[in-house]
Amino acid sequence: MSSAIQTAVNGITQAVSQATQSAAGIVNASSTGKNIDGDLINLKIDSTQVSANAAVIRTSEKTQKALLDIVV
Repeated sequence: MSSAIQTAVNGITQAVSQATQSAAGIVNASSTGKNIDGDLINLKIDSTQVSANAAVIRTSEKTQKALLDIVV
């Protein structure tokens, strides 16, 4: 696996982990009285991180395919 893809997969994994924490904070907000604004913002950021990392994977795959087409 290329380093770009591995880095993107790690980024997705990290964003999902952070989103899980934010979601738990939202779920528990009613019992803790915590303001959920920060967790909602973090969920949006995590969503954007997943999308950006997925775009890196798609671009890397297209680049690898193009290179193989040139070689073959």
